[in-house]
Amino acid sequence: MNQIIREYIQLYKQEFHRINQLEIYKWKAVKQFKDHWNIDAPDFPKMVKESLSLVSNLMDSGNYFPKRMLMSNAHESPEKIRELFRTLYDEDEDVDILSRVRCFQNGFKKINKDNFDKLNGYQDARAVMVYLALHSPDDYYFYKFGMFKSFVSKTSYLSNPVKGRIENINKFIRLCDLLNSELTMDQDLIKLHNERITEDCYYDQSLNILTQDFIYAVVNYLEPAKAIKPLSWNVNVQEDIIEMKDVSLDPYKVDFKPHTVNHIQKAIQNKRIGYLGELWVMEYEKKKLEPLTKINNSKNAKHDSVEIGDGIGYDISSFDSEGNPIYIEVKTTTGSVDSTYYITINELEKSRLEHEKYRLYRVYDFDDRNMTAKLLIIKGDLSHLCKIAINYRVNMKVDIKNN
Repeated sequence: MNQIIREYIQLYKQEFHRINQLEIYKWKAVKQFKDHWNIDAPDFPKMVKESLSLVSNLMDSGNYFPKRMLMSNAHESPEKIRELFRTLYDEDEDVDILSRVRCFQNGFKKINKDNFDKLNGYQDARAVMVYLALHSPDDYYFYKFGMFKSFVSKTSYLSNPVKGRIENINKFIRLCDLLNSELTMDQDLIKLHNERITEDCYYDQSLNILTQDFIYAVVNYLEPAKAIKPLSWNVNVQEDIIEMKDVSLDPYKVDFKPHTVNHIQKAIQNKRIGYLGELWVMEYEKKKLEPLTKINNSKNAKHDSVEIGDGIGYDISSFDSEGNPIYIEVKTTTGSVDSTYYITINELEKSRLEHEKYRLYRVYDFDDRNMTAKLLIIKGDLSHLCKIAINYRVNMKVDIKNN
């Protein structure tokens, strides 16, 4: 992890008790919501009011009134607002978070126009993410564009988010996931966090609220103790480029030997390294494309797995040295180039459809402290690599009563 993040974590621990006195309300607000929320409550407006009674400046503040407008519309159209929340909280895997946020915003806009035609409804991304984080604090984070932008500016951890774009939500979640994995490894911080959780607080085992609290603290309460360089990506590397047919595979043998693996911690670490690898490739592509962007500003790399979402079959869309579009799937390891990695069915199918444009970027010997790596670029259809199925997706429908 870059020095600037490590220093902020140390400062956060030093100022922990002072910050906690100001920000502990967030854990209390989640506990209040979890204790009172009932989507089927007969008196829906009353239930919403009780559930949101401790949200404080997470919502209404200054000239920003999403809670007030939510309550006003809940009184006027309780069943319509109830259905909006029912849809928002439906975690169907086929409906992504951005679609649910847009659905809530568009639905609320129509209801608010009917009830209060001249008034702003204020249900922006910040407000809707509060509803999601209150309901599922182990899956989502409290979000605020200004906080996100300021954190990125102070740490240089991502390219600056653009105001008004709903894709900022995905970018923010990815940033939070990355920081979450760092905070999780700091046992002194976890001890401080556990000690401050009382009966009237929600215990965020996932540390998602803590993660947002850290980001907010960096922006509003902490300054580095000394002048240090912002995050620097060392992408001056000579890449090796080969065709897919030139890759040889080791034979796979089924091994029934028992293994003891901390799967949770391994998954956290793999997710962290994977995302850092994608950020490294983004910086690599930006540098590679500099000659093209001077001629054509549209020739820029895009982190599509963040801006659009996962499941599209690749991570980054970019261009080759001649300006032709390419799709890049990034596989990162701190180990050697021949370390095991996994390919999803979506990645395989995308590579088949776009075999001329598809690239697998094997980022290896990745050093997350110095942000250095080596790079092997493999061109073409992934079918050559996908010989053994390790996992199978199973969608069962079983009528237990009739059987």
